Amino acid sequence: MTGSIDPRRLTAVYRLYDTDWQLLYVGSSVHPQQRWERHASTKLWWSAVKHAIVEWLPDREAALSVERDAITAGGPLYNDKATEKEAVFPYQGNRGPTRETLLRRAMSDYRKAADRLAIAVDRADLDGLSNEEIAAIVGESVDTIKNLVKRRIAGGGLHLPR
Repeated sequence: MTGSIDPRRLTAVYRLYDTDWQLLYVGSSVHPQQRWERHASTKLWWSAVKHAIVEWLPDREAALSVERDAITAGGPLYNDKATEKEAVFPYQGNRGPTRETLLRRAMSDYRKAADRLAIAVDRADLDGLSNEEIAAIVGESVDTIKNLVKRRIAGGGLHLPR
């Protein structure tokens, strides 16, 4: 079957670090290099990646278990694993997600939206639009556009005090 995932296939769990070995992201894939290429084209934090550790596991189930444990234990800066299927954060049964889960999901959505906007601003800049023209198109101030440019140059991410 083309396009399906063979759960028995050897699967990698990878941990991505910055220059100071701070854990940035944990993921899993049967083709980690291809996955990294997708990260590089869509994630602003990718420019901060300087080290990678890859661990091969016998099957997808084992890899997902190790990935979840690594995310929970390591607290990587840019993981957004809070999907219904692979929830890492607590769930309160019939009462729905906890406040912590809702806040983490909202922050994840915010980061993704800010990254998408910064990438769009970068592309508009490459097409020759000025910061003033971009600001007029999106209905924001020139200062906001300049901050997005800084975000893209710095590798994205939202660094909040812990």
